[in-house]
Amino acid sequence: MSYELLSKTFYRLAQLGHANALLGWDQQVMMPPKANQARGLALAELSVMSAEILQAPALVEAFAAANDRQDLLADWQHANLREMRLDWQRACAIPKDLVAAEAMATNECEHAWRQMRRDNNWRDFEPLLQTVFDLAKEKAQALRAALQDERGYQSDYDALLDIFDPGTRMKRIDPLFAQLKTELPSLLEQIRARQSSQPPLIRQSQPVAKAKQIELARELMRVLGFDFDAGRLDETGHPFSGGVSEDSRVTARYDEDNVIEGLMAIIHETGHARYEAGLPEAWRHQPVGGSMGMGVHESQSLFFEMQLGRSQVFIDAIAPRVRQYLGADPAFAADNMRRLYTHVEPGLIRVNADEVTYPLHVILRYELERDLIAGTAQVKDIPGRWDEAMHRYLGLNTEGNYRDGPMQDIHWPAGAIGYFPSYTLGAMNAAQLHAALLKAVPKAPELIAELNLEPVFSWLSDNIWHQGRSLSYDDLMVQATGETLNSAHFLAHIRSRYL
Repeated sequence: MSYELLSKTFYRLAQLGHANALLGWDQQVMMPPKANQARGLALAELSVMSAEILQAPALVEAFAAANDRQDLLADWQHANLREMRLDWQRACAIPKDLVAAEAMATNECEHAWRQMRRDNNWRDFEPLLQTVFDLAKEKAQALRAALQDERGYQSDYDALLDIFDPGTRMKRIDPLFAQLKTELPSLLEQIRARQSSQPPLIRQSQPVAKAKQIELARELMRVLGFDFDAGRLDETGHPFSGGVSEDSRVTARYDEDNVIEGLMAIIHETGHARYEAGLPEAWRHQPVGGSMGMGVHESQSLFFEMQLGRSQVFIDAIAPRVRQYLGADPAFAADNMRRLYTHVEPGLIRVNADEVTYPLHVILRYELERDLIAGTAQVKDIPGRWDEAMHRYLGLNTEGNYRDGPMQDIHWPAGAIGYFPSYTLGAMNAAQLHAALLKAVPKAPELIAELNLEPVFSWLSDNIWHQGRSLSYDDLMVQATGETLNSAHFLAHIRSRYL
């Protein structure tokens, strides 16, 4: 009965997680501003309730008994017990008062950030962010003290990485990012020289009503297999995909003068939603049925956006629908959209960056948060460090521009410290998965040209979505592609597409 007790416990936790996800979505999409304090208290209480359930003394005996009777478990239950135990160990490592303090601090910081970013107000934002980083560092130290031997943490930051990307450590990231810092500047120079000889890009000439953009967004999401009977599309200032597997919540941001930019964000977030919806139904509400981590999660959104959405065959296929909804502006012609979606130019904003410069935005943030958790940098150092790195990596000046500099992302105010590396690891994973797909389904480009995407999604479902957390990160990639993460596929993809 010990495994059954654990299974029921984690089912309860999944239901609390469901409530937390939908309250969080509402907070960012529909909640009136004056409700924030009450919402923060509710979310903090949910976090404490979850921690109390996991820290119950009865679970100590239940895990010990379940470990002794593993011979009675099916393979997926073995994996589930492993994942339950890790979640339990993490919860027991973090005191409940720290859980509550972190929930309240991130709620306050994120809510304040929305207005302070608009006001370019770093001065008042800094102490709020300092509190978030202080608590993140305290959490990292607690996790490392409890799990260092078992999980192989070599730094406090490793413990935070492991939350978002299980199994990933600085010793994996540092050489991968060092290679990108070596290779990308030269590639960037070559690509920009090549593109300088091409005809000028045609930019959108007339505003497009938001209603038309929403109609097109919904059409593209249907093409990508999104089920509107099990999900929604809404508007927010910072696009994200949330909700739960049975109730996907995709959000978008619309600009009447720059429709092209927003379309790829919608495709990106739909990739996240399809992964969540495609997780194994038989294992739902158990840890083994959850997503593998943000490096894999981002691989799915970036597969949709970069490997699929920005490919020539896909753009050519959707161009008639784009013009149907948005009009006959020359900017929406297929050949021009192809060039717009593969145009490379350093910019200030990470979410708008092309796939060549994007990793440099991520590396900047990784190096900053890594040093902040290590104590070799302080929050007050962020603007200066940011300015220096933007100039060194991308040749851009952000001095005094906090809105488009260190205040542009929601991740730090929301407490997602250790998340940023997942974006570039995800881009590498996506390129590697795409290379494996082309070997397994050689006709994939022709199918995509016909918008017959089901064979592509079936391959992703079999190799990634339906696996849940049954495999380790490395084993998942080996099973899907024949090897562990290898940056060579990403660099080969960049050279193939742009040179």
